[in-house]
Amino acid sequence: MVARASPHGQTARVTPLLRSLPLVQVLAYGAVGVVLLTTIVIAPLAGAFEIPPLNPFGAETTEGEVLAVEVTGRQQSELGVIRSELATVRLSGGEEVAIERQFIEGDPIGVRVQPGDGVLVTANETPDGTAYYIADRSRSLALWVIGIAFAALVALVGRGRGLWSLVGLAASFLVIVRFIVPAILTGWDPVVATVIGASAIAFTTLVLAHGANWKTAAALGGTALSLALAFLLARFGVEFVALTGLADEHAIALNILSEHTIDARGLLLAGIIIGALGVLDDVTATQSSTVFELRRANPLLGTAELFRRGLNVGRDHIASTVNTLVLAYAGASLPLVVLLAAQPEPLGLLISRDLLATEIVRTLIGSMGIVAAVPITTGIAALLAGAVGVEDDA
Repeated sequence: MVARASPHGQTARVTPLLRSLPLVQVLAYGAVGVVLLTTIVIAPLAGAFEIPPLNPFGAETTEGEVLAVEVTGRQQSELGVIRSELATVRLSGGEEVAIERQFIEGDPIGVRVQPGDGVLVTANETPDGTAYYIADRSRSLALWVIGIAFAALVALVGRGRGLWSLVGLAASFLVIVRFIVPAILTGWDPVVATVIGASAIAFTTLVLAHGANWKTAAALGGTALSLALAFLLARFGVEFVALTGLADEHAIALNILSEHTIDARGLLLAGIIIGALGVLDDVTATQSSTVFELRRANPLLGTAELFRRGLNVGRDHIASTVNTLVLAYAGASLPLVVLLAAQPEPLGLLISRDLLATEIVRTLIGSMGIVAAVPITTGIAALLAGAVGVEDDA
């Protein structure tokens, strides 16, 4: 044991579990590099994934710019005025194509274009040659502008930590698109692929955003245990409520195109895990930081008192965070909620439908994982803060 003077002139006894923190930081950041290199570079390049083509028509889509639009006719129908036009589009390769198209005027689904607009053009090979049609607008430039504005705001407010959090965000995105998604398409169990990817994401984002220290170690432990609990609850919930995993048209389309090789229920579980992970990172990091700051303010606080005070703060955090998760899911499913609310069936019947029951289970399981993360992380942080020096977590 090592005696250390407190700000009040008293002596706090601290166990020197680790003195070479710079070495640990080097090892931790090195481990982050190894994890990212393995998941987003080595695994894809080593041929670990064999992604089957899920494009039954062989269509190819490219960006283009509308050069001219000529209205060739209007025809009245029962659905409204059908507008016919001929659009000249320059594709990204430089080729110019003429696209004949029809749509109902005033229909929000129809893509109305004018010269200068960026569009997505899909080409289909037919017995009569290549047929082109305008599939959607090109939104890449607008998305880049919003993305840059977001990054600038995070960097301006968060400064160094903000920049590292952006690196962590990019790493999370790459792990999902370079590891989790290809692994699922290759035929891996969606849950196994997601657990591996989620572990890599949690480790990477927490270390990059909060540094290699004891606070991060406590947050990692709390995240791992809470995520494992959320997975067990999700598996039980999916089985208990008898969810199919085929509640929406995207899941059904994927199931058909993959010829039923992707486990729909496993994919639902994977989605719940990823959804819960995003909020768990925030809860565990906040709880861990709270406990260590309490210890820093009063080094005489013992493990039990640190746990009690940290849990008091955590209870306030629970209310706001659970509400945030519920509102996030409700916002994403608002069209579904409005559609079901317009049905003549009573609420008791509506919630039994697979589509709505899936969202309810997803929300409740994620919320239960968040609630459990507070005492779990607080306990781990209290144990570590009570055992290591208050300077050792910096």
